[in-house]
Amino acid sequence: MKKSISLKVASGLAVVSFVVMTEVPPASAHVVEAVASVSTEQAGDREKLDGAIQAAIDDVVTHAIAFQPTVVSLLDAKVVGDRIYLFVLIADKDGEEAIRVLLADRPPRTPQPPPTPSETDASYRLYR
Repeated sequence: MKKSISLKVASGLAVVSFVVMTEVPPASAHVVEAVASVSTEQAGDREKLDGAIQAAIDDVVTHAIAFQPTVVSLLDAKVVGDRIYLFVLIADKDGEEAIRVLLADRPPRTPQPPPTPSETDASYRLYR
């Protein structure tokens, strides 16, 4: 026995589905962690380094995401070889709220003492 649905019932379901979909907009929070890098050659001059970091972050915000950010935060930087890798958190307004909710139950971080770099370590040159 073949069961079928009438055209009238199908049309009614389609209208109800459309109304439900348009009544409750989906939440669309955008939170992205991106990685950019700059050359360690910039590290000798603080002004040059700051400019290179700003340019790298601006480039990520301009080209790597398709939403209007309200938060851009440099989370971390690591020296690997001849590059300084920048870990950047980018979020829109809804993403800011999502971050607050996700971090609300998280215990506070205790600051860790900075590592003691050797004279030949590239990151040492950044801290001096």
